[in-house]
Amino acid sequence: MARPADPRKSAAWQRRLQRFTASGTTVSEFCDRAGVSVAAFHYWRRRLGPQQPERVARRTTSLFQPVDLLSQRAVVIRFAAGGVMEIPGDRADLVRVAITSMAAEPQPC
Repeated sequence: MARPADPRKSAAWQRRLQRFTASGTTVSEFCDRAGVSVAAFHYWRRRLGPQQPERVARRTTSLFQPVDLLSQRAVVIRFAAGGVMEIPGDRADLVRVAITSMAAEPQPC
């Protein structure tokens, strides 16, 4: 059976978790700034219960921006690393697959 938590420590972690919720940072960034370990953070978040909302990625913009197709000849996707993918403009199915694949979690090769 777990021992009861020190009320002062619980209150301090409750405040810390509230600051995290308002911070807009990742758990790792918040813990670095607060000088606490990620493991302790997760322990206390679990221990203090579900009243703490789960943080989602801090991304404020979409991964993709709206585009206008100026030509039906081809869709060209330029990757930040320098790669280029060109898909025939009449193959909407391939464009959809390419976009869906890029939005998915990276898979190991």
